[in-house]
Amino acid sequence: MKEQFDLTIIGGGTTGLYAAFYAGMRNMKTKVIEYQPGLGGKVSFFYPEKKIYDVGGFLGVTGEELVHRVEEQAGSIEPEIVTDEKVKSIEKQVDGSFILHSEDGNQHLSKTVIVASGLGTFDMKPLNVPQLEKYNQKFIHYTIQNIKQYEGKKAVVVSDSRVGIDWALALEKIAKEVHIINHSQEFKAVYEQDVERLEASSVRIHRNTKVSGLEGSETELTGVVLENRERLDAEHVLVYEGLKIEKSLYQEWGLETEKGRIPVEMNMGTNIEGIFAAGDAALYPHKTMLIASGFTEAMTAVNAAKSYIDPKSKSQVYSTVIYKHS
Repeated sequence: MKEQFDLTIIGGGTTGLYAAFYAGMRNMKTKVIEYQPGLGGKVSFFYPEKKIYDVGGFLGVTGEELVHRVEEQAGSIEPEIVTDEKVKSIEKQVDGSFILHSEDGNQHLSKTVIVASGLGTFDMKPLNVPQLEKYNQKFIHYTIQNIKQYEGKKAVVVSDSRVGIDWALALEKIAKEVHIINHSQEFKAVYEQDVERLEASSVRIHRNTKVSGLEGSETELTGVVLENRERLDAEHVLVYEGLKIEKSLYQEWGLETEKGRIPVEMNMGTNIEGIFAAGDAALYPHKTMLIASGFTEAMTAVNAAKSYIDPKSKSQVYSTVIYKHS
């Protein structure tokens, strides 16, 4: 028989990971299910190299560092982490507990659920070249996470947007050589000063062309070939050519939605008793859409989930008094 958890969190971004940590403070056996193969959610994908200033205790922290800290914090209470798995449906049982069904056919048993999966799932548009799988994961990247891996390396950024410009300029500081390839003449969603900064940098700009091939071996990438037959030395390729966004399955799970989000009560409760929401997924009047907001919402949701399981439990815990952490 499958193990039943006190709490299952759908979404392994910063809100979901902090909810897992706080659930440990409430002595709840916790599981996190994340659609992507890695943790960190939108912060890992969109802000890894950028400074975030709305999180208390940090006078500016990069997205990558914040995810590392929150992941380490959550890991201290040893929740079960499931990645690369998408929840297809949620079935409420007669006793008030839930069965979460994944697209892979797996089932997860839980007394309560917190939805912390943002506005839906997304995948980066892949680089469209032959032999992509040969180099994927190791040498082809769709985010600039772990920026230190590019130190002293030759890097190529494939992008027609401001994101690509930001990546190229961040890489310029540590990489040996940086190229940016734009299939168009102009960059999208940029300010004039963004392009000016790029053109004033040492980044080599290639417009009106695409990557047509990759060169290397099973153990390394050595270069990229452009449509115009120009060859560039490259050890890593970073790609940002947009997202494939799938709408959330919240309605399929039986949850009420408004503008793609889940309306919640003051305790972060949804229309289904025992299911709560936090982070970008949650909607309520005067909500602030900040990364830091998810942490408070996560605590509220966890406390409400604890009360759902045990109505006699304390409404919250005071960590300075009763939480022991070695």
